Amino acid sequence: MIFPCVRGVYDKISGARGRYYLYYAPHDAPGGICLAYADRLEGPYTEHPGNPIIDRVLPTTTVSHVSSPHVVWNAPTKEFFLYFHGENFTTRVARSRDGITFTNETPILSTRLVPNTTETSYARVFEHQVAGRNNRYVMLFMGAHTVGPGTRKIFWGWSPNGWDQWQFAPHPLISPAGDGLTDISGPHLLKRNNTTYVTYHGNDGRIRLTEVGNNFDREVHLGVFHAPIASDNGRVASPAFGTDGGVSYMIYEAGPRLNARICIARAS
Repeated sequence: MIFPCVRGVYDKISGARGRYYLYYAPHDAPGGICLAYADRLEGPYTEHPGNPIIDRVLPTTTVSHVSSPHVVWNAPTKEFFLYFHGENFTTRVARSRDGITFTNETPILSTRLVPNTTETSYARVFEHQVAGRNNRYVMLFMGAHTVGPGTRKIFWGWSPNGWDQWQFAPHPLISPAGDGLTDISGPHLLKRNNTTYVTYHGNDGRIRLTEVGNNFDREVHLGVFHAPIASDNGRVASPAFGTDGGVSYMIYEAGPRLNARICIARAS
């Protein structure tokens, strides 16, 4: 199970199954976007009996797998936007009023839109304005880059509404060479101290932190953000973050890439 994303729904919809919705997916084909819910961010979570809520048979095509869900609440339309990949070279978006039934699946990112890439996936989207872009949302994603050094790097794009009109920067936002690595993935945006950071995991199994600045014009590698503890079984990846009752949490995947589980850590 990979790429956890938790959203508080208690203040957005009525009749929710729980205060928090956790979206996740298997890594391997056929994948499937899954849902669990809880009344506390730290759980325990109950698996939705109708899983998967999106499978590999899409309205317009059938793919080998779908995975890496990330959900955003779009306040102007009062909808949940779900971003996911299938295949590894295509990122898609779907919409929902209740956070469970998603429709209007639409491809928004592929390798043809980012030069010198063979994969464009593991996308997360955030509300964040960048000067001069006329945007409300930014997307962070992993691109397999044919230009060295390194292969898998963090790229970015922007949109005025999170649904369409996406544009993508042609060059990486963060490269693994700055961490002494060859591959990085699973990015997440963090804002602290009047600036902006990206967390992500590397091919050495640790999560790192890089400052990109509010206008995505910096690349200051700050080192290891979280290293595996004993229960993480040698690898931590795909961090996501939330706050419940004034307590901050990190939700992440732990363990070997093809045999991972979802874990949660609480700030002390």
